[in-house]
Amino acid sequence: MNHLDDIWHYLLVELKKLFTKGMYEIYIESAKPIKFEQNCLTLLLPEMIHKQTWENLILNSATYILRTKFEQADISLILEEQLPKQPVSKIKNQRRINLNPNYTFDSFVVGSGNTMAHAAALVVSQSPGTAYNPLFIYGGSGLGKTHLMHAIGNTILRNNPSANIHYVTSETFTNDFINSIQTKSQEEFRNHYRNVDLLMVDDIQFLANKESTLEEFFHTFNALHESGKQIVLTSDRLASEIPELPDRLVSRFGSGLSSDITPPDLETRTAILRKKAISNHINIPDDTLNYIAGQVNSNVRDLEAALTRVNFYSLTNHRDIDTNLAAEALKDIVSVNAKRTISIYDVQIEVGKIFSVTIEQLKGKKRNKDIVIPRQIAMYLSREITGNSLPKIGQEFGGKDHTTVMHACDKIQQTIDTNSDMALIKQIEQIRKKLEK
Repeated sequence: MNHLDDIWHYLLVELKKLFTKGMYEIYIESAKPIKFEQNCLTLLLPEMIHKQTWENLILNSATYILRTKFEQADISLILEEQLPKQPVSKIKNQRRINLNPNYTFDSFVVGSGNTMAHAAALVVSQSPGTAYNPLFIYGGSGLGKTHLMHAIGNTILRNNPSANIHYVTSETFTNDFINSIQTKSQEEFRNHYRNVDLLMVDDIQFLANKESTLEEFFHTFNALHESGKQIVLTSDRLASEIPELPDRLVSRFGSGLSSDITPPDLETRTAILRKKAISNHINIPDDTLNYIAGQVNSNVRDLEAALTRVNFYSLTNHRDIDTNLAAEALKDIVSVNAKRTISIYDVQIEVGKIFSVTIEQLKGKKRNKDIVIPRQIAMYLSREITGNSLPKIGQEFGGKDHTTVMHACDKIQQTIDTNSDMALIKQIEQIRKKLEK
């Protein structure tokens, strides 16, 4: 027995004897054998939850079965996104799309923190190159920026199967550029990146400080934009906040539409969990979904990981999922995350107490020193402690522009860096300690 299909068929037959029908159909049959080389069977799995289920519940049994036919055999698990990519010098005349088909607008849960970004992405997907070009989506890790980016690509590809779509991370763009220099194929690199209908670059902030790569991307951006081709970028912050990003790129990145994504509220987190549970055939009561959503409020990735953990705990303990089981499964996570999340409102309350000003005054337009300095401190601490974006902070301070927030943060940071007002610095630290207590 050495044919890949025969090996996989044998493994499926044996695993079917060991696992329940639901487990077999959802997690085992969905795996795809890629290769069997050097006594190692490589399996491709559709999502992280499948990979984690294999690692925790299936892999040991599968390896044991495989070793009854092949001594010292091993099994390697990979996700689609981990498949090795061809270097630029070998992809001539090939469309390199790299889209995750599971990331669609239908599978994206819309909430208060992502409404604008979702709406903008929809418009771009229907009219690429005509509105919001470039589209710049920014926000923290695990909030859905990449999902929206792929959803745009998948929609355009569905509407126009011949569309030349290219999705890369900034790291891939950098590596491709370096490789083109090493292989003396810069012209091929430029043709590849500048002859697309849609270019999507994830985590653009990592291009900062890479002078040669930034120069190349500048010209790539210009070539595409002048040709009316759509550009979509994501970052963990506004373009103007990316350190060492040249002004000319800051200007170009901000010339279309910039839209932020903030952490989901409780209702959105519950909806995300419900959709994930349905798609992965996890039977879980609504009150338990609400419980999990209440325990994890950082980002979508952590939220889905918590659901995976609860499902594993249910499978390994042969118990139905309920709130008690979820509490047991998440007790370590809950204890680590027991520290409450600090909101902008919390910051405003504490600043108001120290400086004897009201929240209405902090949100107002008065410019007298007794209010301006506390307002700047509140903005600075909101940025430092809550992790919210500048536009979001501005919104919570009476709808002020993000540049006002940026100025406030810079002003307070300069005071701290130069030790120019030790009494004020002491008050700022007093507020910070109280908030982080």
